[in-house]
Amino acid sequence: MSLAIDSLVTDLIFEAKGALDQTQLIDALGGPEVAKGKKLLDPDMLDPRVEMELSPSMPFRRRGERRLMVIDDTVAPMRADPRADFLVPIDLRPAKEALIALCELLPVRLGRLFALGSWGDAVLVARDARDLRGICLIAWALDPGVDLDGKPAPGGQLTKQGFEAKILSFEKRLEELDEGEILGGLSGVSFERRGDLLVVDVLEADGTWDQRKSMLMEEMLGAIHRFSMIPGAPAAKLAPPAFPEKAAAPGAKPNGKPAPAPPEPEPSAPGPREAKGAALAIVELAGGVLLVFPPDRFDLDVAAALGKRDWDAIVRRTDQVTGAMRDRIQRDGAAWVAPLEFLSEVFVEGKPLSKPAFEQAARALDQGVRALDVHFPRFGPAVLLDVPGKGRFVTSALEAAPAVAAHLLLG
Repeated sequence: MSLAIDSLVTDLIFEAKGALDQTQLIDALGGPEVAKGKKLLDPDMLDPRVEMELSPSMPFRRRGERRLMVIDDTVAPMRADPRADFLVPIDLRPAKEALIALCELLPVRLGRLFALGSWGDAVLVARDARDLRGICLIAWALDPGVDLDGKPAPGGQLTKQGFEAKILSFEKRLEELDEGEILGGLSGVSFERRGDLLVVDVLEADGTWDQRKSMLMEEMLGAIHRFSMIPGAPAAKLAPPAFPEKAAAPGAKPNGKPAPAPPEPEPSAPGPREAKGAALAIVELAGGVLLVFPPDRFDLDVAAALGKRDWDAIVRRTDQVTGAMRDRIQRDGAAWVAPLEFLSEVFVEGKPLSKPAFEQAARALDQGVRALDVHFPRFGPAVLLDVPGKGRFVTSALEAAPAVAAHLLLG
């Protein structure tokens, strides 16, 4: 079967429990005559590498699910130059309605409308908002240059172990946001409910499709910025936006009365409050700087800032750090160590660490300290230290972990 680039594709992923009846499918497509004008491609009959080239569906699809691509090449190519033209100048509203009708009649888990050979969808139809998010996270899952937490991979490329850990976390990521949180992040795209179907599209009022909006839709539904520190844990709730009251125009007279004079400013207004928490301990160690976090100073925001090397967000004024030390940290960076409450907060081979796994794999250091190389969410490679009499810690000092352990024993 020859496939024309920039054909219009109606893509259907069927539920594993739903039997696909050929007669029902042909009827849903509009009858035998309409079906003859389409090309039906079953990606499962091809080499898996072909599907990866055409339109990857792994790891989104589950065991037993079927996939069918209905290709309309009578309109191909839809653009003079698909690589340079973002706008598909065709009214796709009839194709959208046909897709919705197919999803209503057939046991479809996810339906999509897109252009063959181009990334991004014009229309998405699903019964579960998590499936909308899942299909939009495929690019993240398959990108070897992006890590488990959605950040650039160290050195620009994930290791095999790191890539496998990310794939294993895919299903867990879909549990972090509920329907309201997923759909609440949509802005500038069209959303509607058709019975039990959720329909999202980026079509213009005249039915044309600007593919640049597809990338925006993918970003909003994927919500990588909402990833939890531990894959699968509920995402942190977003604070509702604060909307200040609209100021009255100068001289306005509400209720017929003169506007009151603005209040006089306080003679000595206090500056911005520092966040709560004990001060960091900043020490020289192994030729570098080590930031020692107390328990109440280490949280999700700090972990994200450490991953971005955002030292201004980490070191506060109350930490009593000299200007020279701040300059050094900004220039050369710093290692860090923080207490760890639960072993499951770190990962080994893509799975939360358990006590039996730690006991089996940990290596011995001096004075009874045990260490294990782990992955720390939102940061990357780290070392877990079990320090007798002090507790468990995680540190970014991979090579200097014994020196960090010795410092903790003395502390």
